[in-house]
Amino acid sequence: MVNKLRKGLTERQKKVLSAIKKFILENGYSPTIRQLGETLSIANPSAVFKHILSLEKKGYLERVKGEVRLAGFPAPVESQSRVPLVGLVPAGRPKEVFDVSDEAMEVPEWMVGRKEGNVFCIHVDGKSMVDAYIDDGDWVLVERTNSANSGEMVVTHLDDGSVTLKRLRMKDGDVFLIPENPEFEPIKVKELKILGRVIGVLRKY
Repeated sequence: MVNKLRKGLTERQKKVLSAIKKFILENGYSPTIRQLGETLSIANPSAVFKHILSLEKKGYLERVKGEVRLAGFPAPVESQSRVPLVGLVPAGRPKEVFDVSDEAMEVPEWMVGRKEGNVFCIHVDGKSMVDAYIDDGDWVLVERTNSANSGEMVVTHLDDGSVTLKRLRMKDGDVFLIPENPEFEPIKVKELKILGRVIGVLRKY
């Protein structure tokens, strides 16, 4: 339900709202935290998220099915793509769990694009990636690939055969899988078998 009691905005909030509106009009969907941060030259994702929460509280934005929209702004009609589900993948301590399912999930076509047929969806189990806005119970879209760049989030087999979701970091010839939660330790790996890289996150409220 949209808050009708709209309150005044700071100059920064006005810029954030304007950037969101411009992005939606040009692309037909809402920007991610990272895209919005890049547009506004705000390096800290938490700062961007705080601005979004403030705009929601003041009634300028509303959250519909997990997507932030301009209050009163009609939602675009979206084409859907069907993406196969691949059970639970740990975003915590690695586990020997990677269940293949015959089920599929419908997701907005723009999230898949030309990668359709080469994307699967995993159910996240754990909280090691919460600072990257990937929480326990979220669904993550993954593009099938056996390679990735340093800094990208990946689903990977570890040396012991277990599976995990982490951020890939390569430095001075060493390979690390980095959690986005200070309660978890980085994992140094000798042999890396990447199953795919993260291209999107879906959350049900």
